[in-house]
Amino acid sequence: MYILLFISLLLFNLTCSALELSITDQNGNDIEVEVAEADGDLLTLWLVDHDEPRHLFDTLLRQVNQAGIEVWRVDLLQSYFLPRSSETVRTLDGVGVAAVLNAAHKRSNKRILLVSYDRMPIPLLRGVNHWQAGRPDSRLLGAILLYPNLFGPPPVAGDAPELDPILTATNLPLVIYQPAMGSQRWRLNRVMSSLWQAGSPAYVYLVPDVRDWFIMGEDDYTEEDKQAVNRLPAQISLLAKLLEHHPKPVSAMPLPKDSVPAGTIHTLVRDNERKQAPEVDLTDSQGRRLNTRSLHGKVILLNFWASWCPPCVEEIPSLNRLKAHFKDRDLHIVSVDYRETEQEVQTFLKDVPVDFPVLMDRDGLTSLAWQVFSFPSSFIIDRQGRIRYSANRAINWDNQEVVQVIDALLAEQ
Repeated sequence: MYILLFISLLLFNLTCSALELSITDQNGNDIEVEVAEADGDLLTLWLVDHDEPRHLFDTLLRQVNQAGIEVWRVDLLQSYFLPRSSETVRTLDGVGVAAVLNAAHKRSNKRILLVSYDRMPIPLLRGVNHWQAGRPDSRLLGAILLYPNLFGPPPVAGDAPELDPILTATNLPLVIYQPAMGSQRWRLNRVMSSLWQAGSPAYVYLVPDVRDWFIMGEDDYTEEDKQAVNRLPAQISLLAKLLEHHPKPVSAMPLPKDSVPAGTIHTLVRDNERKQAPEVDLTDSQGRRLNTRSLHGKVILLNFWASWCPPCVEEIPSLNRLKAHFKDRDLHIVSVDYRETEQEVQTFLKDVPVDFPVLMDRDGLTSLAWQVFSFPSSFIIDRQGRIRYSANRAINWDNQEVVQVIDALLAEQ
């Protein structure tokens, strides 16, 4: 891990005049900050959760710095010796963010802008809330949140996710930098409504032709990813000016009682409500249409996935084995690919055998109708078209538990 971190910092520093700061938070923990100074009057605090080299991200920070913007790179997971997981990031209390904000104000007279991505905006907002009480002299302009996941712990597959409570206590000016093809695209209305009700002057910038993690490409990034990254340094300067025009809050809003909700990873969960399954009516990558109404009277395993999702790919062989185990019986496995092109899926299928239909959810609205929040998510539907089981993570589909469940559903009339 330390070798990878060294390489990542080396790539970041190739064109930057860098130094390291050590900041101590209120609990006595040391936070190491990598600083690339610049002559301009804008200082950006980048909260990261990765330690491996990422070509596009490292390029982005260099370009931002070359544009005259000071860059502070903060890796709280490394400083706190925490495991790198989405759940770890989601449950950070924000004390470290507050400490870095305090240090930036003491060390510099520059305007300050926070930047983060994915799950890290949640501890970012908690840290701002913790820090901003009684700060009328704040030079904090606001934050840019790249493809943020501002929801609580992943729900049972099929249930709507809950917004993280910090949104109800956020009055900071924000820009949500949302990929048009991102997984939270269709949930933006809920996010923005919550922020506006809390008093945050929040904006959305919709990034065309890219998905979540577009800034994280190594060798597999698209031309659209590269162009979006190249546009970002100039856009950061413009968005900083936009946020600067808003009055800054001088006091923190009260946090809800349960401000860091606990999470549970769900494998195979029984749905006792036996809700009727929404209809799926899509074409596959070859243009062949399938409507799940045609499978009425059969048991269906419906799997939502994407080729860019490693856990989704890892469970495909076990789905193939499950299909073979129930050959010539009334089990139909159907997968729904999330917002990829036919060419992308066809290229993937040339390398990875998939023995069941792959339907194309090009706009993501079918996944939204099923309340798919994380990938993969799967549902087992009985002969009457009712959802009987669900899973919000990858599992081994030909294990004995699943086989017994499907045997029992097949035995029902």
